[in-house]
Amino acid sequence: MKHHVFSISLCGLFLLGTVQGAQAATVNATSDLNMLHSYTVNSGSVPTGVRLHLLAGALALGENAASSVDDPTAINSTIPFAQVANPFTDPPIPYIAQRVDRSTINGGLDGSQAQYDMSATSVDDPDANPFDTSIVERTVDTSGAARVFLSAGDVAASAHSDFLLDRGFSFVNESGESVSFNITGEVTASFLASHDGMDGFARASGNLFLEFADMIGTQVDYLPLAPYLRTIDDGDAGASVTEQLVTSGGAFDGFNFSAATTAIADGTDTTASFDASFRYMFRVQMDPGARFNLMTGARQANAVEYTPQLSPVPLPASLPILGSAFLMLAAIRVRR
Repeated sequence: MKHHVFSISLCGLFLLGTVQGAQAATVNATSDLNMLHSYTVNSGSVPTGVRLHLLAGALALGENAASSVDDPTAINSTIPFAQVANPFTDPPIPYIAQRVDRSTINGGLDGSQAQYDMSATSVDDPDANPFDTSIVERTVDTSGAARVFLSAGDVAASAHSDFLLDRGFSFVNESGESVSFNITGEVTASFLASHDGMDGFARASGNLFLEFADMIGTQVDYLPLAPYLRTIDDGDAGASVTEQLVTSGGAFDGFNFSAATTAIADGTDTTASFDASFRYMFRVQMDPGARFNLMTGARQANAVEYTPQLSPVPLPASLPILGSAFLMLAAIRVRR
């Protein structure tokens, strides 16, 4: 009887060893975005009688790029780059912040990568007060990406990047007369999230804004110079796009644009994309002694996640026979 017990035990070990297994299909996931916002004050010169300067304490900066692969052989590397801005040169030197963070396995063929690339170019009016930084033109160009590629998706991997840049400017009418001028600008944006595989997601999101704040004796009127054009592709299962453009109205003066694309993995090639553009003009009327702050900002975030799940393997067809063998063994023991 020991021989029979040993045979049944081997069958039990085989059964337990085949109940669970790991899915190891190729995984290719990408998050990508690019946003550009540029504006000009009074055709590139400080309005007569107005003092324009940087707003103290109104600079906000945040940045991050990180990647990981859950494998002890993974090699991580980071490549940063930064450049200090100078708005007084001709042409002006832009502020630049870049970072690439990469985690690789299999000799660099597989892995994850996160990156951001932000530039801000500001133009000073040389005819304005030499003791002020009088920015009359500004362009912010931000892009970010995150990617995971695994030829055999048997390990977890992720990539995340984000960047934030806010800046404020003060306008004060120091003349004894009313002053009128325009602020014109344009925005373009492109977002992509795609995931070809299982057990994960890709997401790209961003925000651009320009807001008139702390207004005293100032009136602002918003005029669209070009319509808000949008192209949306979210027809795949698991794909979604959200977007919003809010312009002046009520207690708010300025614009606030935000959008996000998301692709949730379902085993097929899932893609969500969004493109947008618009142009605007703000007509500004300042009474004598009036003031306001112009707040601008750009935020971007990219994320890709992949976490393999254990997938059940169908039980062998011989399972009922195995169960009968256990019952027979029990009956023999009872008889003895």
